[in-house]
Amino acid sequence: MSVVLGKPEVPKHWLLDANVIFSEWTRWLMVALAERHNATLYWTPHIESECYRNLLRLGRLHPQDADIERTELPARLNATLLPQVHEPYLADVRQVDEKDRHVAASALALRHKVQQPVALLTWNLRDFPRKPLLKLGLVRLCPDELCLELAKTTLEIQATLLRTVELMQAGLASHPPQTPTIYQTKAMPLPQSDHEWGAFLARNRMHKTARRLTRPN
Repeated sequence: MSVVLGKPEVPKHWLLDANVIFSEWTRWLMVALAERHNATLYWTPHIESECYRNLLRLGRLHPQDADIERTELPARLNATLLPQVHEPYLADVRQVDEKDRHVAASALALRHKVQQPVALLTWNLRDFPRKPLLKLGLVRLCPDELCLELAKTTLEIQATLLRTVELMQAGLASHPPQTPTIYQTKAMPLPQSDHEWGAFLARNRMHKTARRLTRPN
């Protein structure tokens, strides 16, 4: 007989996967949501290395800017860079895809450290089976799901998006790139209206949030 696991509350400790901190906008969305929920953000050196390796490979950042940004990012996002102590927990997360197992093991290490449930935030939901992780005290969510859990109404979503833009603009103003890449110089301006935000969110895999924002009242 299978065990039915109820819908868990969103924890106060969030481990971010590399694909979440990859995007400048998604980073600041996580900060805005963490402020709303009084949560703390975390990642590990391994996760950070994976993120910046891909940013450089895809030409999103100049190597010099990547070095500077990587050093400053935890403080800028009010996050904690955890020690790389995941190996003892790898055997407990065997059902996670092998290439992502270090992420789940790091989340489990954090779970034991804080003695509270931990949210594992990733876009790769299929690589992190929900039920086995939930039994370990790990709540697997993507940013879209997290946003809907913490900003349930149109007004709350609008406030969260406004706060994300404020944080992102302040961050870019205080830490502008020294050698902008083509990607950075051609970046589109952030949306202004709910309709524009709906299209922007959908392009950034935030489909459920986009539907809730733009649905008729």
